[in-house]
Amino acid sequence: MIHLKNAAYRYPGRHGTAPWALDGIDLDVRQGEYVVIFGPNGSGKSTLTSVFNGLVPHFFGGDFSGEAVVCNRLVVETPPAVLSEQVAVVLQNTDAYLFCGTVEAELLFGLERSPIPAAQFGRRIRETLSFFGIEHLRDRAPHDLSGGEKHLAAIASALCLNPRLLVLDEPFAHLDAPNRHRLRQALAAVHRSGTTVIVAEHLVDDFIFDADRCLVMESGRVTFDGTPKTALPRLKDAGLVPRYPQPTEDTPSSARESLLEVSDVTFHRDARPVLDKVSFTLRAGERVAVTGPNGSGKTTLVKILAGLLKPHHGSALWGGRDIHKIPPPMRVRHIGVSFQNPNDQFFKVRVDDEVWAGPELLKKKGIPADRDWIEHLFDLFGLRALAKHSPYRLSEGEKKRVAVASVLAMNPQVLVLDEPTAGQDGRFRGELAELLNSLARSRGIALVVVTHDAEFARAVCSRRLLLEQGRLVEDRSMGPSTEDV
Repeated sequence: MIHLKNAAYRYPGRHGTAPWALDGIDLDVRQGEYVVIFGPNGSGKSTLTSVFNGLVPHFFGGDFSGEAVVCNRLVVETPPAVLSEQVAVVLQNTDAYLFCGTVEAELLFGLERSPIPAAQFGRRIRETLSFFGIEHLRDRAPHDLSGGEKHLAAIASALCLNPRLLVLDEPFAHLDAPNRHRLRQALAAVHRSGTTVIVAEHLVDDFIFDADRCLVMESGRVTFDGTPKTALPRLKDAGLVPRYPQPTEDTPSSARESLLEVSDVTFHRDARPVLDKVSFTLRAGERVAVTGPNGSGKTTLVKILAGLLKPHHGSALWGGRDIHKIPPPMRVRHIGVSFQNPNDQFFKVRVDDEVWAGPELLKKKGIPADRDWIEHLFDLFGLRALAKHSPYRLSEGEKKRVAVASVLAMNPQVLVLDEPTAGQDGRFRGELAELLNSLARSRGIALVVVTHDAEFARAVCSRRLLLEQGRLVEDRSMGPSTEDV
C-alpha cells in the first residue's frame, strides 16, 4: 500500500542549512494495516501524511528525493487529484477544505467526483452520517459548526468515498470524550473492513491499542516502529506523554478584584439557540476551565468575550462597560484571546512580526512594550528557529504556539485560550501548564481555558464551568477526580 525508501523533503525557502522536514524515511505499510504515528511538534508527522496524497511535493513545492509509492503509484509522477481517487486525507485545519453550504453537500461534493454510481449517493450519505452519529448536522452549514463537529464532518466526507487508504492528522484533537469514543469505534470498524488506516496524533489514549503498529518520529526520522504495547515506554521517554505540575490552591475569591461580569448572555444563530442565559463572574488570578460537549456553545462564548460577537440578550462587561464597545486596541490589552484555529488571528508574513504586532500597536497608544518579557516568550515557546518563517507555513502545533505567544506579548489581564493543547506534544502541554499557573500566581492574570483535555484542565484550573446545549449547567470548584471534559 505504501512504500518509502530514503524519502527526504524540504519545504521551499528552507534551503542551505535548513533542516529537512523528512530526512531519509524508510517505511512500508501493508494493505489493511492500522498505523498510528506519534512525534513532537515539528517532527514531520503532518509532512509525512501530505506525502501520501501527493500534496508533498506537488502542492507545497520544495525539494523531494528518494522513492515514494502509494497505491502502486509513484508520488512524484502522480498528481493529488489522481491519488485522491484511492487516498482520503483529513488534515488538521478542516476550515481549509470545508466550503459547501451544508454538511450533506460536503459529502455529496466528494461523491460527485468519485467513480461511485450516482444511484448510491443517497444511501452512502445516510449510512455515513449515521455511522458517525451526526445525522443532526446534515442541514447545518460547516462554518457554523464547532471545531469538533467540523472534524467529524470532514472525516465523514472522506470515509464516504470508501477509500483504500484513510489518513487522518490529529483527528481526536478537538473532540469531547463521547465523540472520541465514537471515532475510535469508527476507525476500528473501518480497519476491520480492510481499509488501511493511518493516524498522526499527539493524544496518547486507549485507541492506540486498536492499531497494529505505532511509529515515533523525531527530527524528520522514524525512531521507533513497534507494537502499541512496546511503544508506551518510548512515548514517555520522548516527552510525548505530558507530565503536569500539581495544581495549586487559589486565593479566596473574595480577596480578588472582579474583572469580567457575564450576565444572562444569550446568542442565537438562524433562530437556533447557541447560548441561553449564561452568567458568571471572573476575578483576578482565577483559573477557570470551560468544558462541555462539542457544539455546546463554548467557542461562541469565547468570541463574545473577545468582543467579536454581540449577545442578542444580556451583557458581557469589563469594568462595567460592554466588551464589544471597547476599542479593539484597548480591548486586547484587557482580554487576550487565542482562538481554536490559529490561522484566524494571523496577519503578518513572519513569526517575529506576528508576535510583535500587538505590542507595536499598543506602543502607538502610549503603552510601552515589555521587551524582556517578549524575548522570554520566544524562548519559552521555542520560536527562535521559526522567527523568520511564515506562520501560515508552520505545522498546526507550531501555529498554536505562535498564536498564544502573540497574545501573551500584550500582557493582558485576562487570557482566554480556546483548545490550547490541540496539536501540542506532551512536553509542551506540561510546560504550558507551568507557565499558566505561574502567570496566575505572579501576575494575577485570570485564565479562561476552553478544553476537552481533562488532565490539562485539572493541572491548570481550580474552577469549572460546564456548558450543555448552550446553558451553564454547572459552576463549581474543580477537584482532582473531575471526569473527562
